[in-house]
Amino acid sequence: MKWSSNAILFIAAGIYLALGGMAGYTTVNAVILLLLGIERYRWDRSRISIGLIAVSTLLIILNQFALFAVVVLISLGTYYYRAKPATFGNHMNKHRMVLNMRLDEQSWVLQSMSSWHAFGEIRMDMTLAVPEDKETTMIFQGLVGDLDLIIPDDCGIQVEASVLLGQISFKQMKEGGMFHRLSWRSPNFDECEQQLKLQLFYLVGDIKIRTV
Repeated sequence: MKWSSNAILFIAAGIYLALGGMAGYTTVNAVILLLLGIERYRWDRSRISIGLIAVSTLLIILNQFALFAVVVLISLGTYYYRAKPATFGNHMNKHRMVLNMRLDEQSWVLQSMSSWHAFGEIRMDMTLAVPEDKETTMIFQGLVGDLDLIIPDDCGIQVEASVLLGQISFKQMKEGGMFHRLSWRSPNFDECEQQLKLQLFYLVGDIKIRTV
């Protein structure tokens, strides 16, 4: 069955009116702007896309402050609950507003790390990395995150990832929208010479994990 453009338009208009009646049109418009800003940010990283994300987020906060506060508090509580057991000795443990990490062009040392940030852009090619230990744990959490991770296929992987709004792609799996969670562990994890544990949690996120 082929949907006509008019049918899709009427359905979209009905959904818009229904959501606007329940949550308020300002909130619905802000969510639409937020989605547009996130999609544009994925392609051009321009100030316009960052501005759209910032303005729409501010509108959502002003119009749905109680909901926003609940989401933020739950996010922070989840972070501290999960981050507390992860003690890495002298390894990296970062808390910052903006994290821009690019490790995809030359050899680098792979070590356990934990980072909370408001906005994060992370590019890691672990095929170029020299592992410091047999088992590495990496925790990335924040409000908005754009992650692209490349992992050797012979590495044992354990992934726990979730986004409130956005998408998660792993191997051949890709899901987008709201409230997405991924929990996966290599069948031969315990036998692998190199083991990697990933914990990735964002309110708004685009998480890509590829194996090569």
